[in-house]
Amino acid sequence: MLSSLFKVRETPTEGIITLLEQTTLGTNGAQYRHLDTRKRILEADNPLFLSVERNERVLGNLTFCRRGTTWYIRYFAFASTVQSGKSGKKVIGGNSIYKKEIAVFFNEVLTTQTFGKVNRMYAYIEPRNERSKWMGEQFGFEKVATLATQSFSRYSPKSSSRIQKLENWEDVAPVVRSTYSSHNFYHENHIQKGPFYTLRNHSGEILALAATTHVTWEIVRLPGKYGKVLTKIIPFIPLLNRIIRPENHSFLVMDAVCLPSQNPNDLEELFAGILHAENKNLILWWIDEKDSFYNEVKTKLKWGLLHTLVGVNPVDVMERHSKHASHEDRPVFVSAFDLV
Repeated sequence: MLSSLFKVRETPTEGIITLLEQTTLGTNGAQYRHLDTRKRILEADNPLFLSVERNERVLGNLTFCRRGTTWYIRYFAFASTVQSGKSGKKVIGGNSIYKKEIAVFFNEVLTTQTFGKVNRMYAYIEPRNERSKWMGEQFGFEKVATLATQSFSRYSPKSSSRIQKLENWEDVAPVVRSTYSSHNFYHENHIQKGPFYTLRNHSGEILALAATTHVTWEIVRLPGKYGKVLTKIIPFIPLLNRIIRPENHSFLVMDAVCLPSQNPNDLEELFAGILHAENKNLILWWIDEKDSFYNEVKTKLKWGLLHTLVGVNPVDVMERHSKHASHEDRPVFVSAFDLV
């Protein structure tokens, strides 16, 4: 059982929201803050909040999205006063009471039915974030897949007369399900919210589609060897400063990207058309790097200036499962909501 240092809730307190709003994600690679946290946390599906509290102050929080027998770790954040060491090897006091109690919680969830039947827990961790990686390893999580963070940028995106914006999930559900329903961790909690953009031919058939979400970050540091310097000089570089605005970086993320036509040119037209329609300059798309769909298109699209500068950055998928379940070696389905 958890000690009195931890509180378990199904709704976030102001203290939890404040901690997450102040959290800078990343350590050795990209570093950024989510500026939409107050909105996103209220959109979490079936959440459970495990928080460390002392003197009415929230020192740490784990937020889980409970998706049947699978739980996704949406937030894992601790105040700087609780952490120790930038390398991550002494996070939250090494063998501290906090670490021990979190381990107890993970064990309890996966071995008992206190919170219902749970077979798996998973999280996304940037490989360069040694602190998060270390924490995952300490609690028995193993790497099971790698996501590609693929950017698509245009400083003057072209419109397309073949693009249609939809709000109804049922209009696109058959295409999405035929593409992703057999993927590991597939769920529809967020992708069904839309909106959706489709690219159609003259007969009305869907050639390509994607769900979109508006996101705003503060970028502290871009990935790569020169990421820190680049972040500082971007505001003074023509064209690039239209794609990236470090202090208030507004862009789109793609969900449920499908390409029934199997023509990469259709996907490029869709992405550019979405940027034009939404008056944005940058898209981020997360997809399993082993996904055959991604491997068929990744060398055939002109991804844009940001891709040239920072490339494709990996995100590790970490999983821990009960003794009654095992990891299924299938491509991982990614809901962009889980990363923003």
